[in-house]
Amino acid sequence: MKDFNGDDTDNISIFNSVSVIISPHEKGFICGIVDPKAPKERDICSYIAKGLIRFVTTNADIIYEEGMLGFHEEDTQLDREDDTDNVIDLFSFKKGDLN
Repeated sequence: MKDFNGDDTDNISIFNSVSVIISPHEKGFICGIVDPKAPKERDICSYIAKGLIRFVTTNADIIYEEGMLGFHEEDTQLDREDDTDNVIDLFSFKKGDLN
């Protein structure tokens, strides 16, 4: 598979991946991060995962609605134009806003 820049994405390593875990709970849900990297080795994926957790815990209603809309759009969409719909080049997307 290719990303937006045409670079090969087949070299993605699950062992370097950061996982956001969401589980049901009697009061709603719980969530957390599984990050194999040490704090001084954090990368863009670590920061995005932390941002997701922070956003979902302070805006659960918005996230729930977005999830419902996402499934609705996915269920009603007949064909995707290509296989890169879920690949985001954040450095190009934000153009210089990242430190």
